[in-house]
Amino acid sequence: MKVSRLIFEGSDDKHVVMNLLFNYEHEGERLDERFNEKIKDGIDHLIGTLKEELGATDYDRLGVILDAEMNIDRQWARITQILDDFGCLDVPPRPNAKGTIVKTPDGKKIGIWVMPDNQNNGMLEDFIAGLIAGEDDLWPKAGKDVDDIPVERRRFRESYLSKAKVHTWLAWQEEPGTRLGQTFKKKYLDPNHPMAVAFVAWIKRLLSHS
Repeated sequence: MKVSRLIFEGSDDKHVVMNLLFNYEHEGERLDERFNEKIKDGIDHLIGTLKEELGATDYDRLGVILDAEMNIDRQWARITQILDDFGCLDVPPRPNAKGTIVKTPDGKKIGIWVMPDNQNNGMLEDFIAGLIAGEDDLWPKAGKDVDDIPVERRRFRESYLSKAKVHTWLAWQEEPGTRLGQTFKKKYLDPNHPMAVAFVAWIKRLLSHS
């Protein structure tokens, strides 16, 4: 029996996504139960093994979730080179804002979601930041506190700025130090936020028979 599979850069990405999908159903079954998952050891390993994953024979739906990091155009070029080489059809020059879905020559569906929103540089934490309630007054304070650290005193690299802000915000919640994957279960994030709904819609399109 063919499976549906999601591939992630790391465990945080997996746990956030699967805990979001826990809140939704598709065709009478919880979305988090529709997939098996593979966790890669970072973006380079994910991209380095993608051709192998595309060539597997045990799946008919494959979702790939990766960070744009500091250069979404570069990340997309790396992904699309592999898709093109494999013969995937209708690979767009830029990611679809609603999540990209293409087909392999033998009709399998391949979905690509570039965190945070398929359009901007960033990563998982930027996706999470977008789901924080607008009325949450601790979120802007967390951002300001991190921004106020002089650049020369920051112990994290510039690309981790959103990580620093999100984890500062998490440190001020009911259970400080909550893992990213628990943010939906703890009700810190809203699974019905429009940005979350857009991601889930891409997942449902990937699973659909059209």
